[in-house]
Amino acid sequence: MAPSFGVSKCMKASRSQNHGPFLRLYVELNAPGQYSPPPHTCAKRKFTIMSNGLRLLLLSAFFVLHVELALASEKSAPTPRSTPPNIILMLADDLGYGEPGCYGNPQGRTPNLDRLAANGARFTSGYAASNVCSPSRAALMTGRYVQRLGPLYEDYFGGPAPGLDPKKDLTLARITKDAGYATGCFGKWNVSHNKVLGPTAPNAFGFDRWVGLHLNHNYYTHKLEKGEELDLYRDGEPFDRPGVWSDTIFADEAIRFIEENRQQPFFIYLPWQAPHSPLQDPDLPNAPVIEGHKAENRPLVEKMIGRLDLEVGRVLEALERNGLAQNTLVIFTSDNGGSLNVARNTPLRGWKQELWEGGIRVPFIVAWPGVIPAGRTIDTPVTHRDLSATVAALVGARAPAGQEMDGEDLLPLLKGQAQALAERPLFWRRQITSGKAEPAIRQSSVRLQDWVYLRTYGAASKKAPAASNSYSEELFDLREDLGETINLLSAAPDRLNNLRAALEGWEKEMATAAAAAARSTPARHRSQ
Repeated sequence: MAPSFGVSKCMKASRSQNHGPFLRLYVELNAPGQYSPPPHTCAKRKFTIMSNGLRLLLLSAFFVLHVELALASEKSAPTPRSTPPNIILMLADDLGYGEPGCYGNPQGRTPNLDRLAANGARFTSGYAASNVCSPSRAALMTGRYVQRLGPLYEDYFGGPAPGLDPKKDLTLARITKDAGYATGCFGKWNVSHNKVLGPTAPNAFGFDRWVGLHLNHNYYTHKLEKGEELDLYRDGEPFDRPGVWSDTIFADEAIRFIEENRQQPFFIYLPWQAPHSPLQDPDLPNAPVIEGHKAENRPLVEKMIGRLDLEVGRVLEALERNGLAQNTLVIFTSDNGGSLNVARNTPLRGWKQELWEGGIRVPFIVAWPGVIPAGRTIDTPVTHRDLSATVAALVGARAPAGQEMDGEDLLPLLKGQAQALAERPLFWRRQITSGKAEPAIRQSSVRLQDWVYLRTYGAASKKAPAASNSYSEELFDLREDLGETINLLSAAPDRLNNLRAALEGWEKEMATAAAAAARSTPARHRSQ
């Protein structure tokens, strides 16, 4: 069997030996599969004792045969590049930057992710759109800074934070569906307000099929962490497979969707639940929940990541088995950095919920065989919003006025073409809404080239009073200090002033956009 999302053995053989166009054509007609020399190469020794006329006759016969087979193949099965590419967007939950083996973990249990990176591109400065779940996912689905929607969108959705509105917010599901794609979402949604039933289910946003959860639930019983409510749905209706690991359910659904839609282009959004809490043993059916993000629970998180990798591999294998790998763009990333104490964010500082690098820099892998050169490592800073823009560009979509994306198409960069993306600033801000009379800024930051400027406000703790006008400042040169240990605030005043001005200018732009969004927000949102 050909390696998952790799180059099959027969293709490797055609490049490593100078057998000419006949063999290459033969290999293309017979791939995927184990390499076996075609008839004309097996007969090479016999050709040396044949007459020139007979040799020419046989070669001509082989040529005609191969051309006829090629034409028949073209009529029955279009080549991958003649049909729109499939797209699979995978999103892990709380996967730290340093967890996969391809990101430097010597104990990494991620052979499938490592293979995906080896056969595609691995970004070393890939960023989540936020340091927490809901706003990061909302930005990925819309390609926009969630701050444009208002400060309530910078915290976990639910409670005072409204979710995305399918009547107003254009998502990747709608964009790809309108482009003729079959669309499926299998996993954790978490961008709707409180519930995922009826008008707020992912189906309302453009997904033809959805099987998944809204919040976080027991991996085996599929009931909410807090309470006994079932949190597993199919197309907005309660659904269950008791005793089956959640991500296995989502992989099963994705594989079924691939097989059912193999004759047409499809977009699959696969937001996995792992390795988010609750912490449970994926190898022990109906394993109990292990409470607490404590260092001694680290081995359990490693097992959960290993199971996540296994499910990723099953989906990639389904692409190979159905002959779709060569025409499928696969993206893998995480919604934010790893959680305190149990994650490996090495060599970065900080954790999920923080804007130091460990809270926002994440694994970021993009593969498309034959289009994206294999084995590339790219250090250009990119974000989830760029993935959104890449998908939109790939299907030929352009967002309407008022819904323009804040990201850039990454395909030119992925193909090795020059792009000035390193010269643009990237911004983050987190505001706390739960339990606050008014939203309180926790942190804000900007990255420009290799420099990061970060503000930490008096409201850095959820229990602290709102003090949005009081903050400390830090300035780091990531090229020299990736761990953000040396504050260069007084050593680089010009750089500091430029980044201060950039962050403040962006915040003013977001405030203007949010005010406009508030004026057009339905009454049910204004009252929250």
